[in-house]
Amino acid sequence: MVNQKRVGVVTGTEMTRVALSNQLEETIGDVVEIDSYALDEWTGGMITADVIVVSSKVLVDEPGFKIVSPNVPVIVAKRMINYNFIDRLLAIPEGTDVLLVNDVKSTVYESINSLEKLGVDHLSYIPHIPGDMQVRPVSIAITPGEIAYVPEWVDKVIDIGPRLLDLSTILEVLRFFKLENDNEVNLSEKYMKKIIQLSRELIKTNNETLFLNSHLKKVIDGVHDGILAINAQGVITAFNENLETILSISRETALGRKIEDIIIDTDLLYFVINGDVEENMLFSTNHYEVVVNRFKIITDHSIVCTFKDAKKTIEIEKKLKQKMVSQGYVAKYKLNDIIGESAEIQEAKQIAHKLAKTNLTVLIEGESGTGKELFASAIHSLSERRLGPYLAVNFSALPEDLVEAELFGYEEGSFTGAKKGGKVGLFEQANGGTIFLDEIGDISPKIQARLLRVLQEKEIMRVGGNKIIPVDVRIIAATNCNFVEMINSGKFRVDLYHRLKALYLRLPPLRERLGDLPHLIRHFMIMNGKEYIQMDQDVLRQLQSYSWNGNIRELKNTIDYMLTVCDGTKIRSTDIPNHHFFEVTVPISQDNSKEYVQSKQQKLKEIMLDWETNGERDEYLFLLNEIYELNQRKELVGRKKLSQLAVNHLSYSLTEQQIRYRLQYLEDLGFISKRKGRAGTKITPDGRELLMMDGERND
Repeated sequence: MVNQKRVGVVTGTEMTRVALSNQLEETIGDVVEIDSYALDEWTGGMITADVIVVSSKVLVDEPGFKIVSPNVPVIVAKRMINYNFIDRLLAIPEGTDVLLVNDVKSTVYESINSLEKLGVDHLSYIPHIPGDMQVRPVSIAITPGEIAYVPEWVDKVIDIGPRLLDLSTILEVLRFFKLENDNEVNLSEKYMKKIIQLSRELIKTNNETLFLNSHLKKVIDGVHDGILAINAQGVITAFNENLETILSISRETALGRKIEDIIIDTDLLYFVINGDVEENMLFSTNHYEVVVNRFKIITDHSIVCTFKDAKKTIEIEKKLKQKMVSQGYVAKYKLNDIIGESAEIQEAKQIAHKLAKTNLTVLIEGESGTGKELFASAIHSLSERRLGPYLAVNFSALPEDLVEAELFGYEEGSFTGAKKGGKVGLFEQANGGTIFLDEIGDISPKIQARLLRVLQEKEIMRVGGNKIIPVDVRIIAATNCNFVEMINSGKFRVDLYHRLKALYLRLPPLRERLGDLPHLIRHFMIMNGKEYIQMDQDVLRQLQSYSWNGNIRELKNTIDYMLTVCDGTKIRSTDIPNHHFFEVTVPISQDNSKEYVQSKQQKLKEIMLDWETNGERDEYLFLLNEIYELNQRKELVGRKKLSQLAVNHLSYSLTEQQIRYRLQYLEDLGFISKRKGRAGTKITPDGRELLMMDGERND
C-alpha cells in the first residue's frame, strides 16, 4: 500500500499480541498498516515503525525492549477489560469472592479498576500475583489471559482474555498521523456496532435463559415429588408446586428467601442444611409423612432435597415387590445370610461386597455346594440394581434344546410348538437387573457364541426374529468346572471365558474352613426347629475329619439325617451315618496312575510346543523359574521385580503391563496361583513339573 502509515504493536506475550493487533485491524486497519511483535517470542532484528504502541509501561523498562528502535515515538497503551467476555462475569452471583489474577501488581489493580469502572462492581475482588501466599478459600479466579498464574486450589477459572486497548489509545494513534478528524466518526460507529452486537447476544442469551427457566419450571412442577434447592448462601432457588402442597407454603413466599425464614421445623431445617453426604430421613409435616432425600452439588455448594410422600412410596414399592415376587424375580439372600466366621469366608464376603459396587460381569468359581447362588444373590442385593429383577438360570437343569429359547425368547411360528405371540426371553425379563447363569460350563458352543454377543454388544435377538433388542443386564456366572481344561480341550471359548471373568470370586470348599462347622450346624438345627438339640464333642471332631466333597449341601443333609435319627435331645457318635452316605471323589492314588501321568505329561508337552512355535517359550519359562526361586527364598513376587529381572535374563525387557498379562495366562493354565496379601504369587505343582520337564530344575 503506497505511503501507508505503519503502527508497530509491542507486547510481552503472544496471546496479547494477537488480541491487540486484531483489535487495531478491526478499528483502524483500513487507514494504517499494523505490525505486531511479542517480545518473548521475537527473534528477528530491530523493531521499527512510524509509531510504536507498547502494551504496558513495564515493558519499556525491560532489557528486551532495546530491540525497539530508539528513534521511533512510543505510545504507552491504556488498557481496558476485554468486553467480549463480560457476560461470564455478570453471571456470577452478587457479592461472590473472586481472585483477580495477573502477572504483576500494577496490572492486577488496573484490571480491578477497569472492571469496576465498567460497572462490573457486584463482585468482591481479591488481587493475586505470583508468589502471593494462599488467601482465604476462594473457588473462582478471573484472569485476563494469565491462566498459568492461577493457584491450583481454585475450582473454577474464568479467562476473560488479554485486556484490550482503551479507545483513548486508538484515538492517540490517529492523532499522531493527523487522521482523527476523518476517522473519529467512523471509529465511533464501529464501537457502536460492537455494542449493539453484544447487546443482541445478551438479549438472545437472556431469552434463551427465560425459555429454559420456563421449561425447567414446567419440568419440576410435573415431578410427583416436592423439590427444594438452596444455594451456597442458604437462599431458596427452587420450590415446586408439590412442595407448596406438602409444606403449605407458596412458591412466591419461598423463592429468594433464606431457608431458615421458611422452614420452621428445626429438625427438618437442620437436616436440610447440614451434611455433605447424600442421606434420607423421614419427617412429619402438616398433613404428610415424607421421606426427604438430601444431596449436595459440590461444584457450587448448593443443596437439593426431594420430598416423597412416604405412604405413596411404600405402596409403589410394595406393588413392584409383589410383582417381582410373583414372578420369582427377587434375590432371596444377603451377605448376612451367609454363615461363617472363618478368615476364608470373611475374605470371600469382603470381596463380594466390593464386586457389588460395579456393573461388571462376575465369574464365581467353587465346588458344588459351596454357596455360589447365595453369593450371586447377595451381590445383586448390594448393587445399584437391587431394585431391579434378579433371575437365576441353572443350565444343568435345562434341556439343551430349550436353553436358547428360554434365554433369548422366540417369535411366533419360529419352531414347532412355539406359543402364539412368541415369548420374552430371560435376558429381556432381567432388563435393568441381574441374571445369574449357574453351571455356565455346561452350555453348548452355539449358546456360548450368542452369550458372547450379549456381553460384547449388550443386545439380543429372539429365536426366529430379525430385530435387535438392547438389554441392560448384569451377568453373574458360576461354575464348578475346570475352565483351563475345557479351553484346552476346545469345549469352552477362551474369549467368552475372559469376558465372564471381568471380576472373579473363588468360594472356599468346606474342608478349607472347618472352623465354620459349629456355626453351620447350629444354623441347620435352627432351620429344623430343633435348636435345643445338643451335639457331643466327639461327633463334632469326627465331622471335622471328613473331606466334605459335597460341601455345605452335604453337611446340611448330614445334619438333617442325624436330627431325624437321634434319640432324645442329643446327637451321639452312633447317629453319624455310615460311609456309604458321604460323597466321594476319585481316590487321590488314582491321580498317580500310569495313564493319568502320561496324559498329563502329554498335555504339558503340547503347551511347551505351542510356546516354542509362537516364540514365547523363553518368556514363560523365565517367569516360572523366577517365581520358583522367589518362593524358595520366601520373597514376595511382584511385577516390578520380575520386570527388573527380565532385563538381565532375557535379550529384551518386559513392561509391568506385559508381565501382568503373562501371569494371568499362567494362572489360567494352572501353573501359578495368585492370592492377595502375604500369600502372594506361588508356583503350583504343575508349574514345577513343567520346569522339570524342561530340564532347568530338578527338585
